[in-house]
Formats: sequence, C-alpha cells, structure tokens
Amino acid sequence: MEYIEGIRLRDLTEGDLEFIIAVTKENMAPLIKDAWGLDWGRDFEERYTKELLSSGVVKVVYSSNELIGYFWFSEQADKSQVFINSIQLRKNYQKKGLGLCILKWIEQNAVNRKIQYLCLAVQEINPRAVKIYQRFGFREVLRENGSIKMHKELGSRGRMDKPL
Repeated sequence: MEYIEGIRLRDLTEGDLEFIIAVTKENMAPLIKDAWGLDWGRDFEERYTKELLSSGVVKVVYSSNELIGYFWFSEQADKSQVFINSIQLRKNYQKKGLGLCILKWIEQNAVNRKIQYLCLAVQEINPRAVKIYQRFGFREVLRENGSIKMHKELGSRGRMDKPL
C-alpha cells in the first residue's frame, strides 16, 4: 500500500468493483445524461467495467479504513503520454484537495518513467473539473462531442514544468 498526503492507495481487486461502479454512477450519471443524452444502465456499467479491467492502472483510494474513491490511467502505446481515464471520489471527500493529491501522484509517476504528457478528457458541462485541471497546468487542445481534451507537458526530460 502506498501513502500520499493522508490517503492510502492500493491496486484494484475484484472486490472493489461494486464500489467503483457505485461511486462512478453517483458522480457521472447526471453528466453523462446531460452531455450525451445517455442513461446509466446495466449495459453502460458492463462496458465501463470491461474497459476498466482491460486497460491501464487502477488504484483505489482510502482515508483511514474507508474506501473513498479510485483513479484509472493508461500509458499510450508510444510511451510518450499517460491518459487519465477517471478520477472519482465520494461526494463527501470532494473539494478537500484530494483530487489534486491524486493528480500529483499520477504526474510524479509519469515523470519517474520519463513520460512527456498527461492527457485527459472532461465534459464541457463540468466547469469545476475544467478549472481544477487548468489550475494544475492542463491546457485545452480540442473540443468535440461535448468533451474538452486537455494535456499537460511534463518537459522534454520527463520533469515537471513547474514545482507543485
């Protein structure tokens, strides 16, 4: 288990899937409905779970002994970038700086592996998340289908552009 700024991280286990689906649904179902007109249903859950289990790294997040969230990222085939698929925290743990701690962890992990970019997509109708990512140094590169694609350059030598 790893520790960062008052929270603990560990790799995903199959026993975490029920929690992951529940917290993702709680946070994302309204955004998915508003952005794409899709209802959160069993088919969506199955596709999400299949994708989650088949690609990238998933870490679950604990505060004390309570499971409070997870994050999921994938390294692109050319090894130049990491795509952040999802960062989800229970509502009562949001707005406490934990998302930024997770972003710092992902960034440091990428820097240590000489990755050049962090990338992600965020829904246009989620301005709070857009502001957090911009504050962390992400820049918009494309808007399409209700999503904003963003990236952050880590530097040509795999280092952070500016200290956090």
